[in-house]
Amino acid sequence: MDLNAISVFAQVVDCGSFTQAAENLNMTKSTVSRKVAELEQHLGVKLITRSTRSLVLTAEGEKFHQSSMQMLEILNQAELEVSANQDLVRGPLKVVLPVELGHQVLGSYIHQFMHQYPQVTMSLELSNREVDIIAEGIDLYAQIGELADSTLVSRHLTRSPRVLVASPDYLQQFGVINSHQDLTFPHQQVEVANKAARIPKWTIQDENGDSYPFELPNRLRVNTITACLKACIDGLGVAVLPEFICLEHFETGKLVRLLPNYKMPEVEVSLVYTDRQLMPKRKKVLIDYLLQSFQSRV
Repeated sequence: MDLNAISVFAQVVDCGSFTQAAENLNMTKSTVSRKVAELEQHLGVKLITRSTRSLVLTAEGEKFHQSSMQMLEILNQAELEVSANQDLVRGPLKVVLPVELGHQVLGSYIHQFMHQYPQVTMSLELSNREVDIIAEGIDLYAQIGELADSTLVSRHLTRSPRVLVASPDYLQQFGVINSHQDLTFPHQQVEVANKAARIPKWTIQDENGDSYPFELPNRLRVNTITACLKACIDGLGVAVLPEFICLEHFETGKLVRLLPNYKMPEVEVSLVYTDRQLMPKRKKVLIDYLLQSFQSRV
């Protein structure tokens, strides 16, 4: 089997385009198409369904892509281990982070890492979508809340305190909230509906340790914390938000922290990745870098 053809196929899938793959590989588009066609002929199956606007992997193509990415990674790692530059941190990384976590927390650490290791390239996606780490060939993902797939490795990064908040205008219109008993109609909630964040239903705990569920009708459901924050500031309801994103708005008076004598659960934030026997050095260094960066903040 032609390893070069496999590498070309992987590049086409990553780019989602024969034209872009050809540019990245410094080949002609016809050469890239021929390599993929030869690979399909050798395997006896169709790997990619082509249209004028998009490329779609067949079921066989999906399976072969997963296997080929693992094989290419093992070959690359083997080359590094026997080369004179085996200590060099280099090569591509594919990272997916939740939007706000990437923008306001992890982004600066990623940038520092890239400065420190100039021979590493990275595809960084900020998204609140659900991801399939294995199928998509993702090197590292930041999970908010519980991990659903027990076959993946999870490393504790930090815990995110949550606060219950509303705007002064909202409280003036719908009434003050002095205890859990006030969290009833006509109060309404702005909720973050994020499938990727696996967070249990909210509860609040009073000074005696008694817990109460926080359940209000949804006035608005949004898919990002930033949208929830903006809606809450604009007086559309009560919200549960990460404490760090609200601090400046407490100072300016745009938000009021509700029930400060009650406790809310903290949310686990973890780094998640596949457990490979031959982990690329660049991936291990990135994981260690992020973990150490957060430890140094404490």
